[in-house]
Amino acid sequence: MGSLMQHQNQGQESDRRRGFSLVELMISLAIFGIIMGVTFGFLVGARDSYSATRERVQYQQSMRAVMSLITREVRSTGCDPSGAGFEPFGMAATAAMSCAMDLNGDGDTTDTTPDESVTYAYNAGTGELVRFDGALAMTVLRGLNGMTFTYFDANGAVLGAVPLNALDRAMVRYVEVMMDGETDSGEPVNYTTRIALRNG
Repeated sequence: MGSLMQHQNQGQESDRRRGFSLVELMISLAIFGIIMGVTFGFLVGARDSYSATRERVQYQQSMRAVMSLITREVRSTGCDPSGAGFEPFGMAATAAMSCAMDLNGDGDTTDTTPDESVTYAYNAGTGELVRFDGALAMTVLRGLNGMTFTYFDANGAVLGAVPLNALDRAMVRYVEVMMDGETDSGEPVNYTTRIALRNG
C-alpha cells in the first residue's frame, strides 16, 4: 500500500516537472502573437498619427508665414507720403494681385529694398504661389489646391467683376485671402484672412 502511494506521488511529481505539452505551447504562442500584433498595430498607428500631425503643423506654419507676409504688404499698399499719386493695385484678379507702395518716400514705387512693387500669383497647374518683387520671382508656398483673392470696398461690399478695372481697384479697402492647401500625406489645411488697407 505504501509502495503504491509512493508510486502515485512520484507520478504526480513527474507530471508537474514534465512542462508544457505541444498543444499548450501552441496556444501560448498564439496568444503571445495576438498580443504582439495588437501592440505593434497600436505603435504603428501612433507613429503615423504623430507624423501626420507634425506634417500638418509644419505646413500650417508655412502658410501662416506666407499669410503674414501678404498681410504686411497689403496693409502698406497705397502708402504715398510724397503724394505722387500712383495706383495702389496694378492688378486685382482672383488668382493674382499686384500692389504698390512708396515705403521710403522717394516719390516712386520702383525700389526693391524695401520691396515697393509686389505681385502674387497662384499657379493652379503646379499648386504654387509665386511672389515677384520686380527683380526676382520666388515660390513662397507649394501644395495649394486653391487660392483666391477677394476684394471689398469701404462698406464691405464685394467688388466682384474680377479682374477689377482701374475704377474698382481704386475702391479696394479690404482684401480677403483664402488658401486651400494639402500636406504631402494628403491632410487638408485651410487658411482665410481679411486684410484692411491702412492707406485709402
